[in-house]
Amino acid sequence: MKRTNKITWFEQGFKILKTRDAADLTIENLTKKLKKTKGSFYHHFKSRDDYFEKLLIYWEKKQTFDIFEISKQKKTFKEINSTLLRLSKENMDPEIEVAIRAWALRDPLARRFQERIDSQRLGFLQSMFSLMTEDPEQVEMISLIRYCLYIGSHQIIPAINEHTYINNLDALMEMFESYIESNNIKKEPVSI
Repeated sequence: MKRTNKITWFEQGFKILKTRDAADLTIENLTKKLKKTKGSFYHHFKSRDDYFEKLLIYWEKKQTFDIFEISKQKKTFKEINSTLLRLSKENMDPEIEVAIRAWALRDPLARRFQERIDSQRLGFLQSMFSLMTEDPEQVEMISLIRYCLYIGSHQIIPAINEHTYINNLDALMEMFESYIESNNIKKEPVSI
């Protein structure tokens, strides 16, 4: 019989969250879906709460690690934005994003993690947009608008398809550039 690692437990947890909700994320449901014993679960996790915390740590790393790697490797706004779009497409799972946000509405632990993820993502966008303008108010505003489009496009039922999202994002970026140019505060590309 193949051994189950922590990642397998996490991925099964995400499947349960997508199709049901956090209340159904029980040891019994996890072991039943994976055809494993409770002993197998306890080999990896101390308790259901320990599992929840480790699941959310895994989610946070999955959602924020790449953005920090981008900032180390890419130097111009265009490079950073292009890489961010590619990674967003690869890593975004709208159903799990919605499920974890719903969980965060009812659970303080999930809420703390979601707040931290949102803060990290917004901070990254602010660093990226600071390459376009030196005005901190504009940086904050356009970062928030960009992030709201990203999150909101997956919250709409049905979710906006990738092609429509990219077209809308392209139009939004053109509006940002025009807005910044009209205020004559564009600056030269520098590293984050």
